[in-house]
Amino acid sequence: MTIKKKVVFLTTLWLIGILVAFNITVFYAFLKITTQNEKDLLMERVEGIFEKAGPEDILGGRRAELLTSFLPDDGMIRVLDNQEKEIQMLQNDDDIVPMEREAVKKPESELYYQRKGTVLVVRVPILLNGSVAGTIEMGESLKSIKNNISILISILVLASLGAIGLSLIGGIYLSKWISRPISGMVTTMEEIEQSLEFRKIPLRPGATDELSMMGSTFNRMIDRLEENFARQQQFVSDASHELKTPLTSIEGYANMLRRWGLRDEERGREAVEHIYSEAVRMKEMTQQLLDLASTEDRARYRPETVELVELSRKTAQLLDKVYSRQIEVRTSAEELYLNADPSRISQLLLILLDNALKYSKDPVELSVSVQDDPGVDQQGIEIRVKDSGIGIPQQELNRVFERFYRVDSSRHRKTGGTGLGLAIAKNLVELHRGSIRIESEENVGTEMIVFIPIH
Repeated sequence: MTIKKKVVFLTTLWLIGILVAFNITVFYAFLKITTQNEKDLLMERVEGIFEKAGPEDILGGRRAELLTSFLPDDGMIRVLDNQEKEIQMLQNDDDIVPMEREAVKKPESELYYQRKGTVLVVRVPILLNGSVAGTIEMGESLKSIKNNISILISILVLASLGAIGLSLIGGIYLSKWISRPISGMVTTMEEIEQSLEFRKIPLRPGATDELSMMGSTFNRMIDRLEENFARQQQFVSDASHELKTPLTSIEGYANMLRRWGLRDEERGREAVEHIYSEAVRMKEMTQQLLDLASTEDRARYRPETVELVELSRKTAQLLDKVYSRQIEVRTSAEELYLNADPSRISQLLLILLDNALKYSKDPVELSVSVQDDPGVDQQGIEIRVKDSGIGIPQQELNRVFERFYRVDSSRHRKTGGTGLGLAIAKNLVELHRGSIRIESEENVGTEMIVFIPIH
């Protein structure tokens, strides 16, 4: 069952339930009120008889004319003595079947459900000298009430049918209104599936209801998917291009080996060296591609409390041995703690320091301190890596974090760069909800500045 049908069915079913409960309540309330009104009228007639005739006259059967004047339409009057013996009986409705005689000591009323209708009977004791000397009964057929009830039922049924009809119309309109964004999403998804083009659903301007929020969320998701798809396409294109160059080089030197390798030892050695060099570079690039993919997977993020000063010094000592270069580590305290993934922070430091050491011959500075981020009024750890190397042109600063982007391809070939290091660093920082920026001047140096919130 579709959502439209469910909305119509449930709203109609709910309304029918309400109408049934309402109609039953109205029916019984009307029946009770009208019956009570008839009872009060009969009691007033009996009191009128007592006002115009004494107990002796009533019990003696001498006031038939008076009793006739108080006889209800479609009713009866009966006088009984204290032995329940009938003294007088007046009746103008043959459909009323005489009830069982019953003397009473106090006023009471009773409904009798007979074959030809319901009869309401009131009984009032006749007092003589302070004691019960008899009973006067007055009854009336409730034909008029029955007619009124029939009219009431007709009105309730017609009104209910009208309400149900309006509910069906309203439910259909409401279901269309509710399902319109959902139908739009389904249609858009089908179009995306068929055309492989990302599209958004149109939204009502200024709308703030849940359906509009759902549509906005869907459009944001489409933006994100489109962005990720474009990134993926660019990534595949760049990776294919980057891998094509070393593979072409390897193929060329392999062909040279096939032609000359066995006869020309020098050419064979040259070819092997180049093939080995390109294979190493491809291996490094493949590893960095895997690293880049892993930094985009938050499921692998394992935060814990990290002591950053010790981690920074160990990383600096490791690269000091590899490059035989001096790295100055400066910290604002003996211990600085951060809630982060230790392996990812170590990888970030390695990338930043390795990048600085490759493009600078002078000592590299690594500083770690606690700072306040004025943009969000939040305290965090600031990591700065500064070198005095060749620097980066100002027009290139906005692109250095792009995948496979190289400021100068020739210098990256010399240093073995793949153009993925800073892209990985940016992902690592964003994984920790931080920010990274770069300040550089050609032939002066470069400084990488990372801010990571403490919590």
